[in-house]
Amino acid sequence: MSFVNFDGSVKKVNHKPKGVTELVLEISTKGLGNSIQNLAEMIDNDVRVEIESDVVRYNVQINAHTERPIVNYQVDQSGVVHIAEPEPEQLEAELGLPAEKPQIEEKPMEIKREVVDRFIQEGMAPEQEGFPENMADIVKRRIEGESYRKLASELEMSSGAIVDLINDYRAAVAPLAEKWWDWKEDQANEAVPMQKDEEAADVDLDSSQSVKDDSDGNDQKEEKDGAA
Repeated sequence: MSFVNFDGSVKKVNHKPKGVTELVLEISTKGLGNSIQNLAEMIDNDVRVEIESDVVRYNVQINAHTERPIVNYQVDQSGVVHIAEPEPEQLEAELGLPAEKPQIEEKPMEIKREVVDRFIQEGMAPEQEGFPENMADIVKRRIEGESYRKLASELEMSSGAIVDLINDYRAAVAPLAEKWWDWKEDQANEAVPMQKDEEAADVDLDSSQSVKDDSDGNDQKEEKDGAA
């Protein structure tokens, strides 16, 4: 039995006669490697295929007037994402000051699936209303290779339903994952200059020691020359 795992792009979906749909995929030959022979052996054979997008698409509610998100997030020092304090216009509304009710629009966004999956795998995704309490664990099992069929059987739902549930959960935590990922990148960028400063300090110490050693050597040489 042949097995091929690859990353590719969906190029065409053609609806053909007799209820047949033709799917055209484009795959990097280099990325496919020796598996191309396995694919050749599958021609005209029945296969089981699972295709997942490498991006997570979600919507963000924004104030149509300011074009700013209605809900903002912040990350604490431990990497936990929280809802940020309300914007000034929101505070005015809460204090009873006259303010126009913002017109809310939904802005389509997308983020790499690997970012969302890493957010979930590292245990940073909080519980989401409308999802099972252990939803993060369910998605984590899927990320680690468990089949949709097995998860669906345990949850007593169809494979299609579990796929939709997992996709919806990824979309729900995507805004938090994006903020968390930005925080992680900032932490990494801050660590690099510190490391460079430490390396520069080590070089300075080595240089100082070298100068001191040369100075001691010259002093000893002068003493010998004087004695002679």
